[in-house]
Amino acid sequence: MNFRPRHMALLLLCGGSVLPGCSLLGYYKYERAPRGTLEQAAQINFPNSYEEGTHLDGPALAAFIVALNEFIPPHSKADTGNEALTKCLTRRDTYDATVLKASDDLYFVSFFPKIERCGIQLEIPILDAGADYAIDRNGRILGEL
Repeated sequence: MNFRPRHMALLLLCGGSVLPGCSLLGYYKYERAPRGTLEQAAQINFPNSYEEGTHLDGPALAAFIVALNEFIPPHSKADTGNEALTKCLTRRDTYDATVLKASDDLYFVSFFPKIERCGIQLEIPILDAGADYAIDRNGRILGEL
């Protein structure tokens, strides 16, 4: 093929603009949750009512998700110098969470670790392993402790 300089410039411009596109758009691979077997699914009996469950309205759920992804981003890893504790602090099920609706425009989300869920007993409690976030109705983090 015989490219003219103008065609080469156009090719470089188009090709170069596509390459960084994924990183510019914030693309990352979403990992779906693992599924049980068909036999396990067949044994599940869903409740007729969720009245006794924990209810989060849409804005509270959105605030919780924003806070959770900020506190423990997908694929993140804590660094404690202790392998067992690092694995524990990286697990989302280690933490209890509280969502407090302060107003229609403001939610507070708090995370507190329960290290004993990992089978670890510490002589000195970890005081800075949790976090508190203030999140507005638009999903913006307004403050954190």
